[in-house]
Amino acid sequence: MSEALKPLRPVMATFAVLGLLWWGFDALLERRAHPNAGIVTGPEGDRRLTLEAGPGGHYLVPGEINGATVDFLVDTGASHVAVPAHMAERLALTRGRRMQVNTAAGRAVAWDTTIDEIAVGGLRARDIRGSINPNMDSDFVLLGMTFLRHVDMRQRGGRLILSADDDAG
Repeated sequence: MSEALKPLRPVMATFAVLGLLWWGFDALLERRAHPNAGIVTGPEGDRRLTLEAGPGGHYLVPGEINGATVDFLVDTGASHVAVPAHMAERLALTRGRRMQVNTAAGRAVAWDTTIDEIAVGGLRARDIRGSINPNMDSDFVLLGMTFLRHVDMRQRGGRLILSADDDAG
């Protein structure tokens, strides 16, 4: 380092430390917001998943619809899988008949659809009824009961355990 830059060493060291702190806190906040981000979907995925609750007690989990990666919000209050309209084309979903749905924000118009395959971890289900909802602006899909009825669910101490029906014992 040249003599002219020596007085800047403390400033550069301070920025380096601040950068490391920023990176560490960002990783911590991301882990808290998405505690299940590391779950693997596909043939190597577990058929028994233990999901950690995120902020507000919600269970976010990565998965796939028709082979495309999505984030799911587990929603036992949703009768079917609800997909935001802005995601439907990327997921190769076809709009079916127009329908009325009841949401947390009230009644809304949506379109019926059939999802060829949903996978979460090693859990898979085919020909799942869903809806395409133009009023959802989220970047996650509501994983409702048309998928969840195919798995065993247990909730204990901030964790939700999902397992294949045949593994439930």
